[in-house]
Amino acid sequence: MKSFGCKAAAVGGGSPGRPRPARAFTLIELLVVIAIIGILASLLLPALGRSKEQAHKVTCLNNLRQIGISIKLYADDRQDKFPAKDVSEIDPTTGQRTPVTKSAQWVLGGRDPLPKFLPCFPSARARPLYQYMQPSEVYRCPKDRGLADMLVTCWIDCPFPLKPSNWETIGCSYHYNAGDLCWPQGGGTRLPQADGALGLALKPESWVPNPSLYILMHEPPARPYCCPNDIRWYQWHEARARTEFADPRLAQSKFISPILFVDGHTATHDFTKSLCTDPLFPFESTKDWIWYKSATE
Repeated sequence: MKSFGCKAAAVGGGSPGRPRPARAFTLIELLVVIAIIGILASLLLPALGRSKEQAHKVTCLNNLRQIGISIKLYADDRQDKFPAKDVSEIDPTTGQRTPVTKSAQWVLGGRDPLPKFLPCFPSARARPLYQYMQPSEVYRCPKDRGLADMLVTCWIDCPFPLKPSNWETIGCSYHYNAGDLCWPQGGGTRLPQADGALGLALKPESWVPNPSLYILMHEPPARPYCCPNDIRWYQWHEARARTEFADPRLAQSKFISPILFVDGHTATHDFTKSLCTDPLFPFESTKDWIWYKSATE
């Protein structure tokens, strides 16, 4: 038995009392491991980015759904009519309405604008949805990248870019589909509008030709924004470094916008084809949405 034990020790290698050196990674092995980790990371990161982008869209859809409930409550208290596109300001000391009227198309609700934007946008208390849903993150799109050049060149009283975001400057990311639509010079709508000046504003739901397709609220990438001699298209969701374009056909990303429809449901749509195929007529109806009611309906 002792003889067997000695042979086993010899076969194991090494002299008694002499430690066996630890085996280390070679440089080539380390490089291979690093390369494998890099490949796995390159495969994983795009998937994580897509998941994060999808989460942002879901947040916007939930926000719009809650805004839709507030609009419904507002309409129920006003003979089923949608909000006006312009509202009277509220005196901060008395709480009473003043003769000063401001546009609410971009701010149906939300928080106070920055002081320099008060000449153009109503305070939070003056906005139509204030008493139905107080200012909160519900009015904020997490991908809100603001609007820049068009406002600087067109707004006399507020010649400032909405940067870094609409939410941080005027207190609301989502826009109301009311009032006149904007299109490039030489373009327009292929059909005459039933009410080009007001659109949905102050109309009952029964005025809408198809509530499940008619856009009630949207984000800026869904449409162009303009004033005399200036027009811009914007991108937020899935956008790359550049988010503002004088021609939508120059954009490398898509024009994605979550939408609230008149019937209360929400969906995310890609407006790229409508905006780029014929930029002079960006508001024509599709199987997925309607921007305006024609005079013939």
